[in-house]
Parts: sequence; C-alpha cells; structure tokens
Amino acid sequence: MTDDTPLIPAEGRKKQGHRVLCCCDSRKATIMVSFVALVLSILGLAAVSMNNPDPIIISSYAIAVLFYILVICGAIRYHTCACILSMIWIIFSLGWNIYFAATNNWDAYTQDEKNANVIALSVILAWQVLVIYALGTFIHEVHKGIMSPETHSREKYSCCCNV
Repeated sequence: MTDDTPLIPAEGRKKQGHRVLCCCDSRKATIMVSFVALVLSILGLAAVSMNNPDPIIISSYAIAVLFYILVICGAIRYHTCACILSMIWIIFSLGWNIYFAATNNWDAYTQDEKNANVIALSVILAWQVLVIYALGTFIHEVHKGIMSPETHSREKYSCCCNV
C-alpha cells in the first residue's frame, strides 16, 4: 500500500513522533489522559458539591471539566489553539493546587482527613503533570508538522489497543 501524500517523503516512512510513556502516540495519549482527568474532575465536582459548597472550588472543578472537554476536542481535530488554551488552564490549576497545599492549615484536620487530603492532592498533582506532559508533546509535534491528519497513519502507535 503506497501513500500518495506529498507531505510525507517516500524514504522517510519511519515514525518521527514521541511515544508518551512508551505507550502511545502523543495524540492518543492526550485524548486518553485528558479523558481520565475529565472523569476525575466530574467525580471531584460531585464530591465537593456535596461536602464543601465553596463556590470557588466548585467553579474550579466546573472550569476544569470544560477545559478537558476542549482539549479532547482539540486533540481529535489537531487544533493547537484549543490545546494551548487548555494547557494554560491546567498549568494555572497546578500552581493553584500547589499554593493551596503550601498555605493550607493542615493542623485543622484529623489524621484521617489529613491522610485522605494528601493522597487526593498527590493524585491530582501527578495526573495534572501527566496531562501537561502528554499535551505539551502533542502541541510540539503538531507545531513541528510531525503529527497531523496527513501524517497520523505514520505516527499512530499504541502498545495496548489498535484504535
């Protein structure tokens, strides 16, 4: 099967893009980690709405849900502006979560509450870093022309699924 796409030289058929976590191409990784982050944000929004009706926290989760939807749509359509806008929000949110962890009065919590909050915060921060990594790789590859609708057949990779 030959590809008549003029943007892909015949001799350069080897994958040029990065494998995110050695698992999949940057587009698929961006979609998958953003989808998991979307689900976690929806669950967090539901939990916070029931337990702590602080409007700032609820607004933060709601905005995160919207931006994760935007990044998934942006990755599906190779739309870097949507992805960059979402990445700015995620970086802002990461900084805000770190600020919260640093300025929070942890002595006001019981030991069990403290442990649960530290674990939840650690998972959130780690997942945000993973989303930033996948998203940054995708944006870089789209910007360099490595990942595009024309080159996706060459660049697609997955160790666990053939989607």
